[in-house]
Amino acid sequence: MHKQLLLKRRHFLMGLGALTGMGVFTTASQLRHLNLLNPDISADPSVALAAEAIALRASARTKGLLFGAAVNYNNLSSDQAYANLVAQQCGILVPANELKWQALRPSPTQFNFTRADWMAQFARRNGMLFRGHTLVWHNGLPNWFAKTVNKQNAEKFLREHISRVAGHYAGQMHSWDVVNEAIEPRVQRADKLRNTPWLRFLGPDYIDLAFRMAAEADPRAILMYNDFGVEHDTPQAETKRNAILRLLERLKSRGTPIQALGVQGHLFGHPNGVKFTQIGRFLRNIADMGLEIMITELDVNDQQLPRDPAIRDRAVAKIYADFLEVVLDQPAVTAVITWGISDRYTWLASTKPRKDGAGLRPLPFDAQLKPKPAWQSLTSAIAQAPTRPSQPGLPTPTTFADIQGHWAQRYIQALADKNIISGFPDGTFKPNAPVTRAEFAAIVTKAFPQASQNNASIEFVDVPRSFWGYSAIQTAVRRGFLVGYPGRIFQPSQQIPRVQVIVALASGLNLSSDNTSVLSYYQDAAQIPSYAMNKVAAATQRQMVINYPTVRQLNPNRNATRAEVAAFVYQALVDADQAQAISSPYLVQV
Repeated sequence: MHKQLLLKRRHFLMGLGALTGMGVFTTASQLRHLNLLNPDISADPSVALAAEAIALRASARTKGLLFGAAVNYNNLSSDQAYANLVAQQCGILVPANELKWQALRPSPTQFNFTRADWMAQFARRNGMLFRGHTLVWHNGLPNWFAKTVNKQNAEKFLREHISRVAGHYAGQMHSWDVVNEAIEPRVQRADKLRNTPWLRFLGPDYIDLAFRMAAEADPRAILMYNDFGVEHDTPQAETKRNAILRLLERLKSRGTPIQALGVQGHLFGHPNGVKFTQIGRFLRNIADMGLEIMITELDVNDQQLPRDPAIRDRAVAKIYADFLEVVLDQPAVTAVITWGISDRYTWLASTKPRKDGAGLRPLPFDAQLKPKPAWQSLTSAIAQAPTRPSQPGLPTPTTFADIQGHWAQRYIQALADKNIISGFPDGTFKPNAPVTRAEFAAIVTKAFPQASQNNASIEFVDVPRSFWGYSAIQTAVRRGFLVGYPGRIFQPSQQIPRVQVIVALASGLNLSSDNTSVLSYYQDAAQIPSYAMNKVAAATQRQMVINYPTVRQLNPNRNATRAEVAAFVYQALVDADQAQAISSPYLVQV
């Protein structure tokens, strides 16, 4: 028995060597051979060691693929072992619920990004891409929606939601599920569009409208249509595949900015087996339209499979293997994302429980976070998949060597996590260096991508179109953050004083105050220029002012440092409900 176990481990480590680049042979056949030798290999401790050595994110990346998972904030933030597994295995992270309307919008006029922001920062800290799910869906709507949204105001709500949410994460999202599950094969409509509130209020054009608004709010994200029920060889799946093809053809013919299709991949197990012979043709048709394809919510419902966990695990693993063999053969498929990663947390437990009460086992890792045969199927399918062109590099966690212990460290790190500011090639931030007016324009336009552009452009005589900051300066002027000097002079290389930073932020956010008496809080209030008093008072009242080292000393005419600009901009984001408050002893509170 001991000799047999050693042989099994040897076979597996041969596959491990190939997957990690230590060998020259492919791993698919080796892993399949291992499955034949040991059907219950998940009990072998060497598999757990291999799962750590062969993180799915790393093996996928060698093939130009992305691997990731959709998870919930509550589980990720409260279960450290689970969070470690997600960070180890996933190259892309999806909030399962935190970006849906119900989670983001406690009232018609409020947005709460706290949980989604935490997840975005978790992804960035762990070098993951971040993916948005979902901007438009008929489910996951808040309680107030049915009583508030109607035919007269639906477009206004839709525009506001997409602009605010996609704009909040502009430049940070790998991709967005812009519209989710708009097709229903059982409806009487010829186009098979689902009878959703959006269809009733806005008609079929709501889909095109949503994509155009998303493209405007975040032009860098991959914009996707996402749907389920197209995977199996069933008549209903074929009807849905055809309806989705017609929808995508209509969108493409209109020039709608759609770049990808999300195939959810909620698979089901059946005692007689399941087949995936028809989806290959569907994926080829999608690819022929020039669209990318991602498997976005992969899991296997084992509700109908035998109770015995070993038998069930092998059946689930075979479904994973059969499905992935077909879909990964299509080069347009660029990502495999599971809906959850461990049986410890699966949506199926509450929505589709087994009648015999046995725990569901739909995911690559079991409830003890140990790899299962499904993990082996994923690993093998990735190893066997044709190599794609390289994916964009995963982000590396942003850290700066010179901000540890700095008074503005949390502000700087938070803005870096939002991709608003960056450091220098040597890994430093230089927090005490000054900021020019052009540099400030670049920062403020990235921080507030959705600010209204109501002001006229100005062609400054000292800012030629070839100047690196020309576009940012023009945008900052149109959005009301900055103005020039008489004679159409901007002075882009002039170091910007603290008072100009405060006035710029208050102006761009349309803040004003009639109570300039609050300025008496500052020991050097007499140094505040008369033109700035109203805006500085407004910023003070809105807790946008940070004074270091003496909180009552404004130093309005001293040049602002990079750290101070980061702190001011972050507090402006807090005031605009686009960031979570950071406590600081240097924050002015009157």
